[in-house]
Amino acid sequence: MDLLGVAGDKDFWMPLSDLGEPDQDFAKWSKCVGPGFAKWIVKESPAGRRELDLGLVGASHCVPPQYFVDESHNAEVHFTGKMLDGTVFATSRENDATLMFELAREDVMEGFSLAVSSMQVGEKAVFTIPPEYAVAMSRRPATIPCNVPPNQMLRFDIELFSVTTDIRKDEGILKKIIKCGKGRCHPSDADDVLVNYSAWLEDGASVSKSEGVEFSLAEGFFCPAFAPAVQTMAKREVAVLIIKPEYGFGKRGRSSVGNEATVPPDATLYVNLQLMSWEEVSRIGENREILKKTDPRKEINSARAEPCNQAVVKGKLQDGTVFDRRGHDTEEPFEFTIDEEHVIYGVDEAVMTMHEGEVSSFTIPSQHAFGATGSSQHELAIVPPNSTVIYEIELLSISNEEELQPLSMTRDQKTEYARRKENEGDNLFNSGKYLRAYRRYCRARQIQIWKYFGEVHDELKEMLISLAFKCAECAIRLQLYEQACYWYQEVCRYDNGNPKAQQMLAQTFPKDPVEIDTVAMHRGLKVEWCDNTNPRSQMCKKGSTVMLTSDISILQPVTIPDVGAPSVLRLKQGHKTKAGDIRVPGQVVTAANDAGAVGSRSATTASKIKCGFISWLTKKR
Repeated sequence: MDLLGVAGDKDFWMPLSDLGEPDQDFAKWSKCVGPGFAKWIVKESPAGRRELDLGLVGASHCVPPQYFVDESHNAEVHFTGKMLDGTVFATSRENDATLMFELAREDVMEGFSLAVSSMQVGEKAVFTIPPEYAVAMSRRPATIPCNVPPNQMLRFDIELFSVTTDIRKDEGILKKIIKCGKGRCHPSDADDVLVNYSAWLEDGASVSKSEGVEFSLAEGFFCPAFAPAVQTMAKREVAVLIIKPEYGFGKRGRSSVGNEATVPPDATLYVNLQLMSWEEVSRIGENREILKKTDPRKEINSARAEPCNQAVVKGKLQDGTVFDRRGHDTEEPFEFTIDEEHVIYGVDEAVMTMHEGEVSSFTIPSQHAFGATGSSQHELAIVPPNSTVIYEIELLSISNEEELQPLSMTRDQKTEYARRKENEGDNLFNSGKYLRAYRRYCRARQIQIWKYFGEVHDELKEMLISLAFKCAECAIRLQLYEQACYWYQEVCRYDNGNPKAQQMLAQTFPKDPVEIDTVAMHRGLKVEWCDNTNPRSQMCKKGSTVMLTSDISILQPVTIPDVGAPSVLRLKQGHKTKAGDIRVPGQVVTAANDAGAVGSRSATTASKIKCGFISWLTKKR
């Protein structure tokens, strides 16, 4: 066999020793695979190198290699596979017929899929693949490529021509990737996206073209294919869409709109589409009525994550009128304690979804802001009655001021603290503030059961039963019936024959409404109080100070599980701080699975916040 002829490119047949050092980005990216998996780029793509998502590969953890293979992608390649002694065992170049395959098919050699997944369209690269990845993902012999020898270190020379996706699995929306984006994160169906696009017909006639178009994926744009297509794209990805009429403008076509041309009936559309960025959109609060937007375009300034206790906040109306601005320039940071009614309910809920270094904007309806009375207490502008307001908040840090150390508290001190929180909860409940009351009851319970060993004495049992009933009543008022049942079951754990709990558990409750934010119930209630004997936790004090400003990248809100045993807050991989791992008293959540997150400390109930503020209003509707 003519090896040079089969290769089709002399660079592919250079000895490994002549290829220089392996690609360092790939070396970091493939650390989850193991030693021996290496890459040499012999010809870069015209689109440049692919940005590999290195945020998922930390010094102490790895994600499974399969994570890097996008299940929706089909690749077209030329390749030659050979053993290190030069023996060719498979090639697509002999008959000059490219290989097209699904990256995630079970019969595809795992190392081959991983190699192609690291490439940019138009790139040529050489790979060495260790024997444990020379089999299919099912651990059986691979059939793509065929004839793969077992138990051998292999070399593959690969040229990637295209990557395509059948988005609806019916060939109605075909996506051909021109330039791969960064990582595997995609916008969700509620996010706001920023795109560039141009659309034309089969004869080349231009239909529509625009740059910097921002729209909500929930509402869609241009034609029905746009939203589902964008949801499959990574940041900065460029692709061509082939859109059949049923996902375009159908049998009716579309009349000319402004400068955009007419689309004839039953026309196939071709669209060049680039996803520039997106804002992650979520809804928070008791009834998910507060809209949160985070902007992944901004970069974290890691220096801000140190305990300097400052923040910036901005509030404005929907027409752009700024009514509140604190912590900017030389102003002193705005300081308040979370969940103590020092600020409007919407700001409390907003900050409790945030992490250090996060920047987010929150659209807060009037019922969670200044209500029917509005506000004249701000120097910059009056907030009219029934106004929706927008807050831009940057959370710079969380610090603690009051001592609360259950490990060194006596039983009486814990009981006194719990009684105080229970009384606060009673007052809030009587005022109709059921969510805040619920959190007070939970905090009272937590301090009592913290590191508790041995038999539960009668006084403690009586208090825990009382708190469980009160938590259940709050949950019912909040229409969170599943959580109410949990608390009635808690009563039965301490008093198996309790008639009231048994009666309530025998009832048929309606399902929890989907619009209720169940996470809000336990937001901030995962706890680790500090231990004076641990030098790494000397920062721990009750009452956290948070810093906010408006030009830093954000993290997704954390999903809080049920109120269970407290957990240690640990900084996410890559977060730099002088204190190392941090334990925070009060309520702190453990962030999990936040790709790109820099820190996982979040503001919680009982956390003291220092922040700069900018707020603005929306026009009354």
